[in-house]
Parts: sequence; C-alpha cells; structure tokens
Amino acid sequence: MRALGSALANAVLDLFYPPHCAVCEAPFGEDQRAFLCANCEGKIERIPQSHLCRCGIPLPETLDLCPACANSEPVLEQIRSFGWYEEREDPTHVLSALIKIFKYGGERALVSLFASYLDQAGQPLRPLIEQITFVPMLPKDERLRGFNQAELLARELGRCWELPVERTLEKVKETKPQASLPHEARRENVRGAFRLAKFISCASILIVDDVCTTGATLTECASVLKSDGGVERVYGLTVARAAQKNIRTEDV
Repeated sequence: MRALGSALANAVLDLFYPPHCAVCEAPFGEDQRAFLCANCEGKIERIPQSHLCRCGIPLPETLDLCPACANSEPVLEQIRSFGWYEEREDPTHVLSALIKIFKYGGERALVSLFASYLDQAGQPLRPLIEQITFVPMLPKDERLRGFNQAELLARELGRCWELPVERTLEKVKETKPQASLPHEARRENVRGAFRLAKFISCASILIVDDVCTTGATLTECASVLKSDGGVERVYGLTVARAAQKNIRTEDV
C-alpha cells in the first residue's frame, strides 16, 4: 500500500516537474524534481542588481541614469528584472526558452520557478509596495491562450510577499507584438491600449509582467494608474528584459 502511495505521489509530481530538463531534455535522477538541470540553470544570464538605472539597465558606477532616462520625465519609479531575454529564436538561451515554454506551451507549473526569480529581483522594491497588479491581455487573447501569464505571476508573487493582487487595468486596443517592432514604434503601439478597470486605494503599486522589452508597455500602464487611478508611485517587475546590456560613459 505504501509503495502504491509513493508511485501515485511520483506520478502527480511528474505532472508538475517533468523527469527531464525542460530546456535541454537531459534526464533527471529518480529522486530529482526540478524544471532545469544544473547545467541549464547555470547558463541563465542574470542581471546584476547592484547599480541599476531606474529603467532597470545596469550602469557603470560613474553614471546615475542612462541616456534615455536622462532625457525623459520618469513615469515608473523603478523597473527590475531577473535576467536577460533573447528575442531571436535561440534554444541555447535558457531563460528565453523557459518563458516561451510557459507562454506558448501552456506550462503553468513554471509559475513557481518564475515567482522565485521575481522575488529575488524584486527584494529592493518589496518594502515600497502596497499592492500588486499585472499587465492585462485582451479578453479574446486571454481566452485563446487559456490564461494571462502576467496575472499568474502576479498572484504567485502576491502569495509569496503576502500582498493583495488586484486587476486594476484592462486592455482595450489590439496591439502588435512589441518584439516585432522597431524601438521607436513600440511606445506608439501601446498608446491608449489600456484603461483603468478598478479604482486603487493605495499610494504605491507594482506592475508584474513576464518580459520587459523597451519598457513601453509598463510605462503606458503606469501612466494610466497615475493619471486615472491616482497612484503616486508605480514600479515594474519582470522575469526578464530584452535590452542593451551595457551603457558606456561616452553614450551620455
């Protein structure tokens, strides 16, 4: 009877933790339960969290702002991301591969792993946050996918941080995938795409998403929360971001 119970437990675990690495498909040992093998885990390009611009880009110690932030008024107080994202199809880029498995492969069990990444990257923001929200999808797109990955991440992080998670925004305009557009077109692509869905009774809120490309989507969401929702301070947190990895002093 005990052996049957153990076999059943392992079968249930296999539903959530496959017996092989999700990226390279290397088999795990009989007692291993994970999504990534040690080799793939070690390949994840983490973003250094020690000296960041408010947009989340690592800076040289000699700079306080990147060129883009130095020439614009802040909407978000700070964006933080755990690791780098590769927009091109590249099976060797572990974090990008995992995110695509999550979004397009429907592997919802990855939420717990990604929430742990958000927790790590978001620790400097945690004492500043009163509520958590997320980037919404069009209802038809959410129905087609079966879930909103940003909402799943936000709710898992909310449980971890013991903070309320609210659906404060709704998406009202069709937009093109940000990754398919040139940098200068991305802000215009999301302009007017979101509206307030619920009044927020807090001074500071965190917007969660899976990937930050240029920050245009987070910025548009933050603008609505501030102008229509009366939120004073808005922060952004994503699992990954696609952006230049180094700012040189001569770029300023």
